Amino acid sequence: MSSLLGRLTGHDRSSAKTAKERLIVVLNHDRADLEPGMLETIKNEIVRVISEHIDVDPASVEVSLFSEGREQHLKADIPLAAAARRRRAL
Repeated sequence: MSSLLGRLTGHDRSSAKTAKERLIVVLNHDRADLEPGMLETIKNEIVRVISEHIDVDPASVEVSLFSEGREQHLKADIPLAAAARRRRAL
């Protein structure tokens, strides 16, 4: 009941927020003129190249598109593998 009340009063906007975030992702892909699957291909290539030099956890790598004003940006978040961090600490 409180969930319904929250939606009616505008306090529960999680689904609206999620929908807005998904729309932003779709618009960014369209503006960047990327074909479906291209972002995943870019991610795999980045992981392959960086892995030649340092250990990374491919499952944790995130690549995303976002816009800032009229500019499109590609962001890659690449956590280092735990073993690589331990070796550097020594």
